[in-house]
Amino acid sequence: MKIRILARVIAFLLLVYSVNSTAEIEISGYASIVGGKVMSGTEFLADYPKAGSYDNDWSFTPDSSIGLQISSQLDDYLKFTAQLSANGAIDFEPQIDWAYANYQLLPELSLHAGRKRLPLNYYSDFFDLGYAYYWIRPPVDNYTWQISSFNGVSLIYEPATSQWDSLFNFYVGREDSNENELLSMLFDESVDETWKNIIGLVGEFSHSWIELRFSLMNSQLDRYRNDIEVSHDVKQRFSGISINLYPNNLILLSEYNIYRRTADDIEVKTHMLSLGYKYKQWTPHLTRSGLKQSLTSAGGDEEHYTNSLGVRWDFRTNIALKIQFDEVTDKGSVIQIKGDSKSFSIGLDMVF
Repeated sequence: MKIRILARVIAFLLLVYSVNSTAEIEISGYASIVGGKVMSGTEFLADYPKAGSYDNDWSFTPDSSIGLQISSQLDDYLKFTAQLSANGAIDFEPQIDWAYANYQLLPELSLHAGRKRLPLNYYSDFFDLGYAYYWIRPPVDNYTWQISSFNGVSLIYEPATSQWDSLFNFYVGREDSNENELLSMLFDESVDETWKNIIGLVGEFSHSWIELRFSLMNSQLDRYRNDIEVSHDVKQRFSGISINLYPNNLILLSEYNIYRRTADDIEVKTHMLSLGYKYKQWTPHLTRSGLKQSLTSAGGDEEHYTNSLGVRWDFRTNIALKIQFDEVTDKGSVIQIKGDSKSFSIGLDMVF
């Protein structure tokens, strides 16, 4: 179904281009070829949203992906964008990450309508675009959410200022995920998840070598386990902040997030702190990330931390080689995700 929808979008863009000589079609893409294995322990959950994990045998599926983006600027005000991706963690089944129209209401204000990534975290919009960051993957404990896209409307406001570059993203929408990959794996049964009445706000600010970002989101959750409703209209709230510093060749990246679902006595806190240094074509880096959910009244808990050490080598203008070691400590007393592990991964990220 999703492939047919995207095919119609592409066909429409080509039709518009054929009848409108002023329209321009741009095509770009990315690819990641990553292999890895667990050296100690049994499994390493490398991609929470897609439930992609490594075990003791070499595998090239959990982190490998390819994406193609097509956009058409119809006139000075209207632009269409669609992006198709295929990820090894879900057997390279094509998915639509983006399919939206962008209408320029004012020089500083635009309206987006359609399908987009859910912008909870700093790297949410380009989570699968490995070339955009120095890790093999964004820190896993900080990107554990089961919903990563939504269908709806966004207002993007980029005020003109002399000191700071800023952007505000106000969005509303919903997402229906049948047989959600992460939840179905964790519960070992079919889980359907809906996030509805989503209302969110993102603010981004940058000046010289400083980047600041905040994220707020409220929504309601419906959940079915084996076609039996277990949650209905449950309110949930997400808030997060990131501070990134780039003095000279030093890179300091940080995120802190809180997720609350009061009716279920759930509060989840995640964090990430990463230090990198860019020297010519090389960027070595060290990262600590973590997730902690205190023991709930229903008897559930979750607590795990990951230490990562790696290096990125930009040996071509559009291709980077990465090597990374990850050590996971799983402290969940009731719920353990995959247990303690040490793993190694190596990959190529490219854009075209």
